[in-house]
Amino acid sequence: MAEHLAVLQHLMTELLQTTSSEVPWRETLIALEPQLKYEENRETEYSRLFILAFPNITVQPFGSYWLENDQCLMGRSTLEVKKMMAEHGIEIAEDTGFLPDHIVSELEFMALLASQDNEKALQTQQQLLEQHLALWIPRFIAALRAANPASYYQLAADFLEQLIESEIRSIK
Repeated sequence: MAEHLAVLQHLMTELLQTTSSEVPWRETLIALEPQLKYEENRETEYSRLFILAFPNITVQPFGSYWLENDQCLMGRSTLEVKKMMAEHGIEIAEDTGFLPDHIVSELEFMALLASQDNEKALQTQQQLLEQHLALWIPRFIAALRAANPASYYQLAADFLEQLIESEIRSIK
């Protein structure tokens, strides 16, 4: 986990250096950046929120949980994202434990699409945002906030909410 946080901190620093001061999520990202240091209790909080959540229900980080009527994982919506990824030569490595509709997978895919300057990537980015992220991320964030997370996860939820809202506005 420490290695992942170091990579994330580097990416955040780079993002802050290259983005306009007018983006709506900039201040939240600035507040989140110093919290990106390894702390053992962060792993405990991650487990509490996303894996165990005893005595509550876990905050599911999978789009299919929020998009499928029966809340099953690996549903139709997962296969849609997997197909979109395949059309761009992307496949989730089996040893990661992630599904294509895991929040990390979808956001990484969105970032990849945003970095490409072609019509196909732009269309897929819009489809992923409108048919997946914009539909389930607000519900995921609400569940995360209801679980009363530590400040790191609260700031991450704020950032994610601001980012998705900004992206929705930009495509309209």
